[in-house]
Amino acid sequence: MPGKKRRDDDYFNFQAKVVNKSVANQVAWGLPAGEVTALSARRAAYEPLYVKAQEKKDRTAGDVDRHRQMRKVYEKELQNFINAYLRYNPLVPRDEKIAMEIPPRDLEPTPRAKIGTIPFVGLEAVGGGDVKAKAQTTTDATRFSMHKLADGIEAKYTWVPKGEMPPEKPEDCKNSLVSKKAIFIIHCGPGNAGETFWGFFRWVNLTNPENSSSWSNSIKVVIA
Repeated sequence: MPGKKRRDDDYFNFQAKVVNKSVANQVAWGLPAGEVTALSARRAAYEPLYVKAQEKKDRTAGDVDRHRQMRKVYEKELQNFINAYLRYNPLVPRDEKIAMEIPPRDLEPTPRAKIGTIPFVGLEAVGGGDVKAKAQTTTDATRFSMHKLADGIEAKYTWVPKGEMPPEKPEDCKNSLVSKKAIFIIHCGPGNAGETFWGFFRWVNLTNPENSSSWSNSIKVVIA
């Protein structure tokens, strides 16, 4: 596999497959003609040195050293070619990548476990109709931080005039946002000063929303 040090004969077979398939599929895979030509030229320089270095009864220390030095150069250039034009190229079929011993790019994100705890959030009216929210993973009010399994914290919120009924559940709120920071500002507007802000919060997994945490109970602050 790429990245693993191969024996000389294994590397010889590996590079041959990559170059042969690249030459044969140059147009279909959209490979730059100049890069394929340059790679073929490097192969042409490398293979005779490999063959000579394998002739145990008819080789010199210089033959072995020249092959070793050429392989170092060729390995670097071939790996650069693979990364630039083959590994992430959507025109190269998956089975062809496997045949060339190039692990296909993993397009599926690593699944994360469901977040089992709700955020602890403190609210502060900071004037101008703004509310500052501070989220944390524990009840220690000095350690504000994002949950390690979360992409952010989601808020559903609204504000109501004094005396009106507060929302009973997140779906009753008319506003929402997702913050990727544990401390963030919610803009309510100075025209709503004196009304009561109500908010529900949860840790959110944006890739797999079903793995987000449960919603917190509603919390409130009077908008300043």
